[in-house]
Amino acid sequence: MKGKEMKKNLLVIISLVVVMSAVMVVPVVAAETGTSTITGNPGAAIDITVTGSISDWTLAVGSNTNATSVDLTVSSNKVGWTVAVKDNSDNGKPVSWAGRMVEWDGTSAYVTSPEVLGANMTVEGATVSSSTGSLVTLSQTDNTIETGLDAVNAQSMDITIGQAVAYTDPTLPDPNVYRIVVTFTGSVA
Repeated sequence: MKGKEMKKNLLVIISLVVVMSAVMVVPVVAAETGTSTITGNPGAAIDITVTGSISDWTLAVGSNTNATSVDLTVSSNKVGWTVAVKDNSDNGKPVSWAGRMVEWDGTSAYVTSPEVLGANMTVEGATVSSSTGSLVTLSQTDNTIETGLDAVNAQSMDITIGQAVAYTDPTLPDPNVYRIVVTFTGSVA
């Protein structure tokens, strides 16, 4: 039996050597690698916020200005940004009166056959370290009041609103008031 056992042991050992040899011969596979090039450039952007309004403005005959009630805040990542203004001509206000304050019923609408102030409103942007302000006469088209000299992050500036009143501009019965809505538009080229 010793011979048979020895043959059996020899076969087991040979089998193990063959298996181990096969494992050691297995080729080493290298991991595949690759590359990807990524480039980018942020698009030009602008964000504007207009805060404040002027209500119950006591207009006197002559030149009236308010430089503290309306503020503009601009953020832009591009030099040369602009902010323009125009008369919104809201609630059916005729375009022929664009830029001028028109009689409002005090709650919801322009009155039929309204009084209209004779002079167009003016709007002036502030000149600050990052932008140049301009004085414009309000109309139905966009007119630039701010031009950016630098990229800005939350640059705040006062906007000056002006309204000339003549002796020929009538006072209105209560609760009627003269009204205009100014639209501010920011843009980048």
